[in-house]
Amino acid sequence: MSKERNPYIRVPLAIAFIAMLFFMPTREFLKATFLLGVPFVFILGFMIRTPRYSWSWNLAALLLLAVVAAYGYTLIHLPERIQVHRIVSNGAVLVAEGRFDEAIAEYEKLNDLGEPERMQKEIAEAQKEKEARQQLVKAQELLNSGNQEEARRILEAIPAETRAGVEATKIRQELK
Repeated sequence: MSKERNPYIRVPLAIAFIAMLFFMPTREFLKATFLLGVPFVFILGFMIRTPRYSWSWNLAALLLLAVVAAYGYTLIHLPERIQVHRIVSNGAVLVAEGRFDEAIAEYEKLNDLGEPERMQKEIAEAQKEKEARQQLVKAQELLNSGNQEEARRILEAIPAETRAGVEATKIRQELK
């Protein structure tokens, strides 16, 4: 059996390749490579078919140089983008679990990476979710004590785009 057709080699390699796609740094690297590699290939193909040192060949060479520079810039900043993505993902998980203060603390790490606007945006979103959850809990307490009108008023005030807003909508529909 030849090495190319040996399943004991091909199958583990295929599994390793697929497993790497679940690793965020690999996905980010592949994304940058494909996004900048496609224009590179097209420009290079044009450049090869064009007479050497003509104005279109020189323009293609400059474009290739720009694509290579953009690729280098992208790879240099790749670790920072990965850290930002990781922080935002971890914060989103904490918000989904209802651990709002921990999520805010996680989002505050974005300031150290030079992302203060993103930090403020994510913290504002977590605060909104926290306040909506507190309103929902208060409305549920009022419902349990029998005060449906006050509970309905609070449920209507919960923003619909929050997780608590989805639950509030369901509760309001059950009250009708």
